[in-house]
Amino acid sequence: MKLITIILIGLLTIACTESKLQSMSNSELAQKQRHCDSVRKKSPGFATACENTRKEIARRKTQTR
Repeated sequence: MKLITIILIGLLTIACTESKLQSMSNSELAQKQRHCDSVRKKSPGFATACENTRKEIARRKTQTR
């Protein structure tokens, strides 16, 4: 029972922290997006990272309005 409690507390702590993209500045995100746009053939992992960057930029745009 103690192990389950410790695991749950750990997961909740991790879930409440900022993601890497959320902690990046707008200029860093823009630079990352430009890099994504410049690569024609993307590996699946890189394509996912680019999609996450695009989603974070869209989230920030809706937040500032």
